[in-house]
Order: sequence, then C-alpha cells, then structure tokens
Amino acid sequence: MAAQSNKNFQLVSNILLIILTILCIAGFLKASYALAAGLAWGWFFSGSHQLPLSSWASLLLKVAIVILGFTLPFGELVSHAGDSFWLTIAVITGAIILGLLLGKLFKLDNHQSWLISSGTAICGGSAIAAVGSSIKANQQQMVVSLAIVFLLNAVALFVYPAVGHWLELSQQQFGLWAALGIHDTSSVVGAAADYGAESLEVATTAKLARALWIIPVALLASFAVSSGKFRLTIPLFIVFFLLASSIGSFINLEALAGYIQPAAKNLFALSLLWMGTSLNKQAIKTIPIKALWLGVILWLVLSMSTLFAVIHW
Repeated sequence: MAAQSNKNFQLVSNILLIILTILCIAGFLKASYALAAGLAWGWFFSGSHQLPLSSWASLLLKVAIVILGFTLPFGELVSHAGDSFWLTIAVITGAIILGLLLGKLFKLDNHQSWLISSGTAICGGSAIAAVGSSIKANQQQMVVSLAIVFLLNAVALFVYPAVGHWLELSQQQFGLWAALGIHDTSSVVGAAADYGAESLEVATTAKLARALWIIPVALLASFAVSSGKFRLTIPLFIVFFLLASSIGSFINLEALAGYIQPAAKNLFALSLLWMGTSLNKQAIKTIPIKALWLGVILWLVLSMSTLFAVIHW
C-alpha cells in the first residue's frame, strides 16, 4: 500500500513538472513565476525524481545566453562593458572586503566567508564553484553558500523589478542595477527580461563582464587561505557568447531577432524553474544562522549602494 502511494506521489510530481516545463517552453510562465513554481515544487516534491535538473538548468542558461548573443552587436557590448568598468571593480572589491570583515565579526569559518563574499560580489553559484575548488572548501560549506545565494536570488527576482518600477528607473538604469546587485546570471537576465528588451541587453553585457572577475578572485582567494594549488576555471560560455555577438555584427539577423529573443527568454524561465526544484527542505535546514546573516547583510548593502550609484551615475 505504501509502495503504491509512493508511486502515485511520484507520478503526480512528475506530471506537474512536465506541465510547468511545457508552460515555460511555450512562453506562458515569466522568469519570476517559473522560479516560484520551481521553489514550490522543490519544497513539496523533493526526492521524487533522480534527474540532474540543476545541471541541465545551468546548461540551458548558458545556451540561452549564447543564443541571445546573436542579437547583441559586439560594438554595443564593448561600449556597455566599458561604461560600467570602474563601477564593477568598485562593487566587487567592496563586497569582498565587507564580506570578509563581517565574516570575522560573526566568527565564521574563513572558507565560508570567502564563498559567500565571492558569490555575492561576482556571479553566485559559478563564483562559489570556482573559488570553492581553488580554496578546497568542503561540500557542506559549498551547499550552505549555494543555498544562501539561491534564496537571495529568488527574492531579488521579485523585489528588483518592483523597486525599479516604483522608482521609475530607465531601461539602462535597471539593467545595470540588476547586473551589479543580483548574484546569479540566471536571476539577472530573468529580472531584466521582465523589465524590458533594452534592460536585458544592458544587464547581460554588464553581468558577463562582471563574471570575468571569477578568475582573479579565485586566484586571490587561493593565496589568501594558503590552499597551495589554484585551478584555473574559464567560463567558456562567455567566449561563445562573444563569438555569437561577433557573428551577429557581420550577419544581419534582424529578421530573426523576433524569434531569437523570445526563445532565449523562454529558456531563461525554464532554467529558473529547474534550478528552483533543487532547493529543498534539507538544503535550507543546513544553513547556519550566522552564515545566512552574512549573506543577507552583504546583499542588502550591495543592492542599496549599487542602486544609489546607478541613479547618480
């Protein structure tokens, strides 16, 4: 009887996930709603499947970004990245210094402080993975950091667009704010896509420029904690994105832009849905309160300071 009940539970959960996936592909679920649906599914149905959805979600996100690159001319990318270069450096430097100082104040493990600080400063999960491998962080430290960053990403996906509309931020202002203040690339492009097409272009460019700082920060972290070895991690999807942008600069794809951009937005939504399913009760229960406070305070300071900078830029 229990076995049959378990099978029925799995069947219902899988059917629901398939329906949500179809809705994302068809464009009926915006990024924020897709993430909320994924989080709800992960909370109630975690453990009902063995599919590596989080890995597939990461791949989908990278594919969507590369596809979007065909509609963003390379010259515009360079211009946007150059405009926010010094602001990006200030954000990354300030976030890491503040995070490490707060980590000492809260008496957190040095590895945990580096992971949360770098994830907040650069690009969430990707930075945590790169820095974690370079400082030889253990699995528990990685899980805690990823869970904190993901929770704050989920909040940002709803809060940022609401604040942006409330303050009547321009498309460019919001795109830059999202790129500098939100952790993960997935939530950056999700929030920016909901705000507008120009916002998405600015946010994607500035965010990928910010992500390039993974390598120097991982190297710095390796030396700071004396782990001995540094493993170079190059985000190849950024290379492919730049290649796609270069191709789009020489080949007129304007006629296809109306298909490419909606397809990329739908893939963004699907990646957020699948990412949301990976955050379950067990992952949340592993978060120490001091580590959570570090992540929340650091994110709030970063969000408010970057908003101030963008408005007065």
